[in-house]
Amino acid sequence: MFVRTARHWFPELNHKRFLPFLLAFVLPLLAVYAWWGGFNPVMIGVQMRGPYTYAYVEHTGDYAKLADQLPRVREALARAGIEPGAAISLLYSHPDRVARSERRARVGYLVAPGTSAPPSLQLDTLPVRRVLIARVRAAMPLAPSRAYQALDDHLKREGKSITLPSVELYEASGSIFKPGLFTVELESP
Repeated sequence: MFVRTARHWFPELNHKRFLPFLLAFVLPLLAVYAWWGGFNPVMIGVQMRGPYTYAYVEHTGDYAKLADQLPRVREALARAGIEPGAAISLLYSHPDRVARSERRARVGYLVAPGTSAPPSLQLDTLPVRRVLIARVRAAMPLAPSRAYQALDDHLKREGKSITLPSVELYEASGSIFKPGLFTVELESP
């Protein structure tokens, strides 16, 4: 019987060669992940949320391009003298069931109730409703995957799955040292 030890498989592996790799690549990646909120907990619960009045544009296509629409909405609100609140997205098409090019969403900003929509934007209000929420303090590139994964895990334990539409809210923190607050709301099962 022939048994190989770690020295046979990795004869050159020693701490003097491994330490520079760790310091140069692994630790900076962990630092960025932590800075973006990758280790922050995702809170899940059921709450009454709303009402939300929001100015938006319709979006058809890849959900990864939703954030590209926000400057356009912000500029239209600024031209009209309207102060935008948190970013909001309403996702209507389930990514596992609808082709990327056919996914539908709304993207924009919360505005004060009674606001009139600028000509290039539409206005709508979501009523108060009971929702299942996932909330995480994380950077925008990381937050959605963390929140939706936590919701999916939670719902699977109950024998259910994520159903759309969903409402996403992102409140920027105003500091580069603290990530914003991302919330996903689903109709309460």
